[in-house]
Amino acid sequence: MLSEYLKEFKEYLERFKSVDINFSEVLNMSKKFIIGRLKQIFGDSSTIFTNINSEITIFNKIFQMIDYDIDEEVERRLPKNDNRFMIGVRMEKRIEIKKEIITNLLDFILIILLAHTPYFNAFIKKYAEIKKIKVIKKLPNKISVWEFIKIASRSRINDLHLERLDLENGLVDITTIKEIFAKEIIRVELMELGENIKKRKLPDDNVVKELLDEINNYLKDKIKYEHVGGIKALNFKGNIPLEWHPPCIRGILNDILSGGSPSHYARRSFVVYWFCAKFNPNLRPLDKNGNLVNVSATDIAPEEEIEKFIDELIEMLFKNVEDFDEKKTRYYIMHNIGYKVGHGRLTHCEYCKNWQNDGGKGLSYYCKPDDLCKKKFIIHPLDYLCYNINKHLNKEKFKKMKKEDKNGDNK
Repeated sequence: MLSEYLKEFKEYLERFKSVDINFSEVLNMSKKFIIGRLKQIFGDSSTIFTNINSEITIFNKIFQMIDYDIDEEVERRLPKNDNRFMIGVRMEKRIEIKKEIITNLLDFILIILLAHTPYFNAFIKKYAEIKKIKVIKKLPNKISVWEFIKIASRSRINDLHLERLDLENGLVDITTIKEIFAKEIIRVELMELGENIKKRKLPDDNVVKELLDEINNYLKDKIKYEHVGGIKALNFKGNIPLEWHPPCIRGILNDILSGGSPSHYARRSFVVYWFCAKFNPNLRPLDKNGNLVNVSATDIAPEEEIEKFIDELIEMLFKNVEDFDEKKTRYYIMHNIGYKVGHGRLTHCEYCKNWQNDGGKGLSYYCKPDDLCKKKFIIHPLDYLCYNINKHLNKEKFKKMKKEDKNGDNK
C-alpha cells in the first residue's frame, strides 16, 4: 500500500536514530535547500536546485553521514539498458533520480522539523495534495477491505466510512473516492511518522533554533489561523482565553484550524461543547437524579444568537476542514444542538470517561489529560471550563475586596 517515497521515509527514520549527533551538521549543510523545498511545496518557488553538480556533491556528503549509498540506489532504479548510444540519456536519468532522492531527504527533514511546530497538519495537507498523483496511479479501483480499514480507521474522514461504499467478496470499491483515499494514505502515514518524531527532542543548538525560526516566520504568513475565542459564559463578562478550555477541545480546535479532519463524533462533541460554553457552561448531560437532560437550542439561546453562532462556527472553523461541505455542515451543526432539524434535542458533549474509552469514535485521540483534568471533580469537559471561570472570578473578587480594604484604610 505504501508508495516508494513513504517507504524511503521509514528508512530515513532508522538512519536518523543518531539525530543528536549529526542532525545539526546535516541542517547546516542543507539549510538553503530545506527552505527552498518548503517554499516549493507551498507554491512560492519552482525549483530547489541551481547548480546541480555542486549541490549533489553536498548531498553525497550528507548521505555518507547517514550511511546511505545513493549511487547504489540510483543504479537500482535505472532502467536496465546497456545500449552504448544511450549513455547521455542514462546520465540525465541518473541526475533525475538523484534529484528525486535528495528531494525526498529534504521532505523527511522538513517533517522532522515541522513535527515540532504548530504547522505540521497544514504541511502534511499540502504535501499530500502534491504527492497524491503518484499514489493514485498505483491504486486499483477495488482494494482489500482490510487494507481499506487500515487507512480509514486512522483517517477520521467521513467520506471513508465503509458503509458508504460498495463491498463485495472482501473488496471495497474506492473508484469514487480514490483521490481522497490517496491523500489519506499519505496523510495518516506521515502523521504517524510525525508522532514518532515528536517523542524525540531536537538538538538544543543555534542551527536548529535559527532554522525553526525561519520556518515559523515563513509559515505564519502563509497559514493564517482565524482568531478564535471571546465566547461569553454565565456570570462572566469578557473573552475566555483558549487555555481555559480543556486539552481535548483545544486539540480538536487545533486540528480543524490547521486543516485536519476530526472524526464525526469529535466534531459533534466540539460543536455542542462550544455552544454550551457560549450560552450555558453549567449544562450537563445528566441531572442530579441521573436522568438525561432533554433541551433544544432555543431553550438555551434566542434564535438570532443561534443563527449567528452557526454562521461564525462555519466561517471561522469548518471551512478549514478537508471534506468541508457548507450545506452538510450547517445541517449537522443544527442537528447536534437541536435546532429546527432532526429530533430537536441537544446532543450533549460526552463525559470524560467516554472520551478515554471511546469505542472507536475518534475521541481518545484528543484525550490528553493535564493536571487539572486529573482532579476528581473534573468529569466533563465543561467542568474544566467552569473551574477556570470560577477561579478567575474568585481572583477578581479577591482583588476587589483587597482594593476596597485598602481604600478603607486610607480614609
